[in-house]
Amino acid sequence: MAGGVFKSAPVGTVALVETPVSQWYVRRARLAFIGVSLGCWAVVAAVASAFVPVLYAVALGLVSGGVLGLLTAVMVRVWPVLRVLWWWSLEIAVAALVVAGVSLAARVWPWWLVLGAVVVLVAGVLLVGRVRRFVFAWSWCVVDRHRLRLAFTQFVRVGGQGGSRPLPVPLMLWARPTLAGERVWVWLRPGLSLDDLDGKADRIAVACFGASLVRVSRARQNLSSLVRVDVTRRDPLTGMVPSPLSALLGGSDLDDEWADAPVSPAVPLVGLDLADVDEPPAPEPSRGGGRR
Repeated sequence: MAGGVFKSAPVGTVALVETPVSQWYVRRARLAFIGVSLGCWAVVAAVASAFVPVLYAVALGLVSGGVLGLLTAVMVRVWPVLRVLWWWSLEIAVAALVVAGVSLAARVWPWWLVLGAVVVLVAGVLLVGRVRRFVFAWSWCVVDRHRLRLAFTQFVRVGGQGGSRPLPVPLMLWARPTLAGERVWVWLRPGLSLDDLDGKADRIAVACFGASLVRVSRARQNLSSLVRVDVTRRDPLTGMVPSPLSALLGGSDLDDEWADAPVSPAVPLVGLDLADVDEPPAPEPSRGGGRR
């Protein structure tokens, strides 16, 4: 009965690595084990034979090759998981620092003092405008890195480059906030070019939450793999910028809109008609001549 209950509502699993890709890495791990073991065995045996008997050198080469081959195979096998952990390394590091900091403070201070410090810290981040804008701006940079990686992966998969092989996911090099949003530098892997992203800016904007516009361009003219993605979330030119020069504007004979603003002697008066300006004299034609 217990087995029937558990089988009636199976729990779904979330895989960090797809099954075909995992099997591909298993085959790669076997090849890496064989190649590294044989190569290390030959090198170690050849070097050790000059110092110890041949049988000892062969045995030492076999042991060394087996150990290094096993380590290489394990690294190749777990590389997909390590890659996912690397993608989320910043979030994992921040969460670990927060948990470690709160735990350390709870051992030194009373619990109510630790709780108050956390509340004050969170309130300072949310209520102080400059701090809030700084934290939110860099948080959007972190979000854009993940969303762009997901969007590029979908483009590669739709292009028919998926399957049992791992997808050539681009490298997210750096991201920083701008006045309009964020700017992300991306290093494209083989199989994906800037031409493949032509016409897909709207899809990338949808992938980046809250983005109104996305521009994809080459970061450097001599590097086709380095791409710059500008994510626009707001228009920095919509606000009014106050100027102290507006206090100088008052009544004038030329126009009520203009004031007795100081004018440089080198600049013509405001409101001067271009017809009142004398045309410059035409340059004299140069006379051709030969060498003397």
